Amino acid sequence: MATAMELTPFASVDTTALRWLRTAPSPISFELSAGDSPIGRLAWARDSGSLATWTTSDGSTTLKRVGFFHPRVTARSGSDPRDIARVSVHLNHHRIELAHGPAYRFHRAGLLVPAWQVSTEAGVECLHIEPVREGRELAGGAVVTSPAASKRPELPLLLALSWYVIVLAWFEDEALVPFEGPDAPPTASP
Repeated sequence: MATAMELTPFASVDTTALRWLRTAPSPISFELSAGDSPIGRLAWARDSGSLATWTTSDGSTTLKRVGFFHPRVTARSGSDPRDIARVSVHLNHHRIELAHGPAYRFHRAGLLVPAWQVSTEAGVECLHIEPVREGRELAGGAVVTSPAASKRPELPLLLALSWYVIVLAWFEDEALVPFEGPDAPPTASP
């Protein structure tokens, strides 16, 4: 069995252009790379449920969606029960709040645009994320980080939180859309 490559520290790579690549279908996992250097992994614990682990060279953080009517995503470091970050999930915009840092806006780039953006409270874009699909499957994503945001210490956590929400939204959207197209399973004749 092949072992995963060691993760490269964020500080040693150019983080202005990154890519997410799906590395396992079940339970789902993704790897974040800068060029050929893997810098982070986001892996779900099981096929069902929202618990996932974000791992970098600095350690790991757990991510979990909680709540139904007022959903939010929480991030916790190690065994500490306190949230280090939280994403408040709303219909068309979300808010990322860091326990010891600034808050960010997180939203779709446009109504017909599949991309997402993370921006400062003042509206300055930090991350632009475009999911990439192969057929109906979420295969990965391309991330453009603004030069200023690439130097922020919270960048790894912003990347993990935003991608986590994008993946959950992708699967929720897919569950609502009936399977159509040339790869659709045949329907039974009456």
